[in-house]
Amino acid sequence: MKIEKNQITFLKALNAKWSGKVVEENENELTLEGEDEESYVKFYTPFRGVAKLLLFEGDRWVDAETSAALSSFDLSSLGLDALPDAKDSAKGASKDDAPIIHTS
Repeated sequence: MKIEKNQITFLKALNAKWSGKVVEENENELTLEGEDEESYVKFYTPFRGVAKLLLFEGDRWVDAETSAALSSFDLSSLGLDALPDAKDSAKGASKDDAPIIHTS
């Protein structure tokens, strides 16, 4: 994840919900621009619900827990980098690479 001024860029493979202006989007990443106090990014894990909540306050992205400004944030501290979907997307894997499961 990369944070520069009022923009935040993260992997689309991460389970996230957000509010803000989408500035750039490609196959793997999304860049969001904080517009006002309503802008946020919530990162989820299947194990712990909301893993991290980032808010846009006073023209900067802050950690909702500590209100500390973020210049960057290491998602590995939350274990989000270990999720298979995030690794596959970062390597450019497609859904076609997934195993086929047959049910009867």
